[in-house]
Amino acid sequence: MAFEVKVESAALMQQFAEMQERVNKLDDKLPQVFLDWQREDMKRKYPAVDQSSWMSVTTLVYPRSRRPRQARTGGGRTNNRKAQRRVIGVKRPILRPVLVEQLFTRMKAMCMEAIEWQ
Repeated sequence: MAFEVKVESAALMQQFAEMQERVNKLDDKLPQVFLDWQREDMKRKYPAVDQSSWMSVTTLVYPRSRRPRQARTGGGRTNNRKAQRRVIGVKRPILRPVLVEQLFTRMKAMCMEAIEWQ
């Protein structure tokens, strides 16, 4: 079924052109919103993003700190403790659901600002 829309209003076409321009500017705004989310919501001291393509940014979230642990010394005595097993394949998410919701809220607000009807 064909669908056709015919618009003969110059004001409406101007509004669509302005909206298109605001959507194109999202490419510049997206990394900054993502960095703000990392700084304010994730409390990252050194936020970082990789922008691989248009309208796409990524960051790495680690389950634990990236700092290496210091080996504990037993103080000269032998350590006969059994080595602890490392848990592999835990099903819980690395990023807390609250942080995901905060990111979605920021991204929705950014998009609503760009696609706002005037």
